Amino acid sequence: MLSSNTVALHADKTYHQQKMSRSSIRASIELRQSAVRVTVCVPSVQPGGRMTRYTGGASAMIGEREKSVVAVIQQMVEWIDNHLDENLSVDRISSKSGYSIWHFQRKFVQLTGLNVYEYVRVRRIINTAYILTRSRKRILEVAVENGFNCQASFTRTMRDLTGYTPGQIRAHFTGNEEGLVDIIHALINPA
Repeated sequence: MLSSNTVALHADKTYHQQKMSRSSIRASIELRQSAVRVTVCVPSVQPGGRMTRYTGGASAMIGEREKSVVAVIQQMVEWIDNHLDENLSVDRISSKSGYSIWHFQRKFVQLTGLNVYEYVRVRRIINTAYILTRSRKRILEVAVENGFNCQASFTRTMRDLTGYTPGQIRAHFTGNEEGLVDIIHALINPA
């Protein structure tokens, strides 16, 4: 659990599948001792297994004055995670935050290490990789449920970010939690 000095808002995205009653992936921006990190929590593949935390991002140091900015970014991360199946633009997200596009993008990158567009793509790919390795849903269905317009754009994005196609993710990482851990870790810790 998070310590009392940790500021975190978690976003839950739930997927219902025939053989799986419920699974959730949570993302948050955490503030610990004036350092900000992105954390993604993913349930275990094993029945009764524990949730695994992946931490990454820029590890930005902030001062007292910027704590309100962190709170806004946290709220936007929660909002993004709850709307990943919709058409999300930087303009729409920044207007929801109350900041200008320029200021919102600058602060988002400073705190997460990813720009807003990259963050949305990464979160969608984490969700889809998780679903592909835990269900038999058709690839097109998984793509559309997670905000991709078509299977071609989904496949291109998946390959660009992970080096694997959706079919390869399903084939190589179903039941291979360590491999999936490596992919998720690489996604939230871009080089």
